[in-house]
Amino acid sequence: MDPARASQPLADFLDAPVPRHTLGLMYGRRRIGKSTLLHERVRERGGFYWEATRGEPAVHLARLGEALGDHLGVGKLSFETWEEAVSQLLRLGVERATPVALDEFGYLLEGEPRLDSVIAAAIGPAGQEATPGRGRFVLCGSAIAMMRALTAGEAPLRGRAGLELVMQPFDHRQIASLLKMEEDLALTARVFAVIGGVVGYATDMVNYDLPDRPDDFSRWVATRVLSPAATLHHEATTLLAEDPTLSSSSPTLHHSILGAIANGAVTAGSIGNQLRRPVSNLAPSLNRLIAAGFVLRHEDPIRTRRPTYALADPFLQFHYAILEPHGSLLRDRNPLDLWTGRLSTTFDSRVRGPVFEEQARAWVRRYASSETIGDSPDYVGPSSATIEGKEHEIDVLVAAEDGAAEPSGRTVIALGEAKAGEMIAARHLRHLERVRASLGQRAVGAKLLLFGAECDAEMGDVAGGRHDVELVDLARLYDGE
Repeated sequence: MDPARASQPLADFLDAPVPRHTLGLMYGRRRIGKSTLLHERVRERGGFYWEATRGEPAVHLARLGEALGDHLGVGKLSFETWEEAVSQLLRLGVERATPVALDEFGYLLEGEPRLDSVIAAAIGPAGQEATPGRGRFVLCGSAIAMMRALTAGEAPLRGRAGLELVMQPFDHRQIASLLKMEEDLALTARVFAVIGGVVGYATDMVNYDLPDRPDDFSRWVATRVLSPAATLHHEATTLLAEDPTLSSSSPTLHHSILGAIANGAVTAGSIGNQLRRPVSNLAPSLNRLIAAGFVLRHEDPIRTRRPTYALADPFLQFHYAILEPHGSLLRDRNPLDLWTGRLSTTFDSRVRGPVFEEQARAWVRRYASSETIGDSPDYVGPSSATIEGKEHEIDVLVAAEDGAAEPSGRTVIALGEAKAGEMIAARHLRHLERVRASLGQRAVGAKLLLFGAECDAEMGDVAGGRHDVELVDLARLYDGE
């Protein structure tokens, strides 16, 4: 859930008229705005917000005691144990429903692995009886896999949380609107392919510098991303190092898997071939990357056990296709010369294409009307088709939930071809027609969706005379259904 849509569920949790202490979890990638949102909502309600830093338990307790004392206006409080601290925090809700937020909870758990058990006991039946009230306790963190594990299996907090808010970056439409970049959509799409929808990457981490015209793009990407002095240059490496589920085991393998996916190895078999490892050996690391929010697993809408993998964020795609493979060159040579002479071509082939395909799938899931795609988009993902003995990728396949026992029995309601930066032309339509024919009877009535920068006059005339063809240029991708 993106920050814009997360606001209401969070407010509903904080304002719920429940006559007891309640617990909520809130987590997502760094710099997407979750701390800003949480801090604002807690402050509006006169609650207590505290952000942890990495440190020892004694340091955490001392800093928390000082911050809580300032909040209460009583001077520094002294806590010897987390049991004392949690009990005091819950007392904030004795008279009214009061938000209590502990941000960067992973740092606290890293210092005191028992802390989740302490909180579970404090909001359990005995704890509620000992310290009654209406505290709205929110634990917030950036290590996705670790936060998700707090309520998984037999974890102490299993069944205790009334909110589990997983926050995602903004999509291409939302970030364009937020940054007021809808005027030149071709430029907007190129910027999105570099930094994606993480709001921090478009503000603080580029020193509030974004290109405002097409001929400024090369200067911007060289200065704000490629330069070794740019904070974004090192961001992906830092993200992986900060996640305890990844940094504690096979960090080199994790980076290698991400690099393989960014450079075209999108199945488990092709990743294994590129890294010269058996798939069974890669599976634990690949699953950790998925759980941590770095990799997306796309299930084929019409085939079982045929998943493909993609990086979860455009910036990760940019990092592992551009920054990581060319790191030594970027340290020794002028980034702008490298970009204009070599890397911009790699960007077009390795980054813009995969990112645009994800944008097309996001548009189908979130914005396309049922009239456009022919029905409800129950299953959306990439797939493949065999034409004259050769396998062809399908960028977007939409299947309907029509009661089929297996995916292979589902009805295909739409097929899509996504070409970043290209003019939508007749050859793209002919290819989709061949793909549709190869899928047989189940795809006879499928709509054909052609995604591109713009369409030529011939294609506009063709689409105007056919009910089964939909052209989705940048204007429609960013502001249409």
